[in-house]
Amino acid sequence: MDTSHYWSSRPLSELTGSEHHWLFLPGALTPRLKAMGDYSIEVVEQSHGPLNPEEAQALNLPPATLGWVREVVMKLDGEACVTARSLTSVPALNGDWADLNGYGRRPLAEILYTSEQTLREPFQCALLPPGAPLAALSYRFAPQAKRLLARRSRFTRNGSALLVSECFLPAFWARVEYAQALKSA
Repeated sequence: MDTSHYWSSRPLSELTGSEHHWLFLPGALTPRLKAMGDYSIEVVEQSHGPLNPEEAQALNLPPATLGWVREVVMKLDGEACVTARSLTSVPALNGDWADLNGYGRRPLAEILYTSEQTLREPFQCALLPPGAPLAALSYRFAPQAKRLLARRSRFTRNGSALLVSECFLPAFWARVEYAQALKSA
């Protein structure tokens, strides 16, 4: 399923102010999540396999290129709030992105924002369609979600690309709404 037309470099017209803020907030997400509660990360899957056509295209690779995929869920106070899917080609994993091998439960921000060689491209956002790989991961943790908002960005290191996509689950938006209500009370 080609979902590339769902990703947009411009904010979607239906976004609220809070949604726009979080989807285009620069820098690492992890420290911001840690400020919201007891943060933990769980690796759901880390494996090698063919990249789907849309993801391969986002990395400027031919369809079905053998890739490395890491899927995680980030929790606040034990509640699933954000899912993430990161991927690169196997040659890049064995070269410029070798530090991702056996990365385990650490947040990717630890390497993405500490190297001057790593460049981040602008965010894209999407209302995820059910067939998108990140949606499939997200529905495992939020099966009743009616709307899945996500952002993604491509990181490059010496020309090798890493695609990082993050989906903000309903529990995350409920926390944001609650915090805003407390501020305005």
